[in-house]
Amino acid sequence: MWAEQKLIRAAELRIEARSVPEAVARTDSIARHFGALLADTRITQDDQDRKNAALLIRVPVASFSSLLEALRQLGEVKADAVTTEDVTKAYADLETRLTVKEETAARLRRLLSDRTGKLSDVLEVERELSRVITELEQLKGERRYYDQRIAMSTISMTIVEPGAFVQPGSTAPIAEAFRRSLQVLSTSVAWLVYLVTFVTPWLVVVGFGWWLIRWIRMRRAA
Repeated sequence: MWAEQKLIRAAELRIEARSVPEAVARTDSIARHFGALLADTRITQDDQDRKNAALLIRVPVASFSSLLEALRQLGEVKADAVTTEDVTKAYADLETRLTVKEETAARLRRLLSDRTGKLSDVLEVERELSRVITELEQLKGERRYYDQRIAMSTISMTIVEPGAFVQPGSTAPIAEAFRRSLQVLSTSVAWLVYLVTFVTPWLVVVGFGWWLIRWIRMRRAA
């Protein structure tokens, strides 16, 4: 049983600031002060020259709360969410699987070192050892991933200028759906016009021909 909890901490922060470039520069300075890394920065601008910035910050877990509090001072906080994921059990299970795989690999290596069996048996042990080592490396990679996420917290930050709280293009899906609906409607109307304009006269001709044939048959029968 693991006495130490394994926690993954993350935050999402949305700030409204007078100047996005200035706020981004201050964010970088604050992050470096707390030993954090500004891992990704993306700045966009709408059709009214209002800027938005999306930032991803990786910060040592010990400085997570302090950095978050400092970032809240950059402007007016519009959204603020902090999550903590407890991966203690998953980490303990991973360590158990690692121990079992390491013991299996050690046992297989001992069998190979003896080399007292048939060649086919030796080759089978080598194949099994190769498979176990591959799984062992995958588990170690998973543990490194956990270690990194536990040691370094993530802050996803969005900085917007006044009037740009709703991101440009957020209504695009609705507009696209409306446009497609209009296309479907216009296509349906076009087909209806086609039927009335081109098919209806032929229906009249066919109907007249059917009536004429029936009249001739009736005359012959009389």
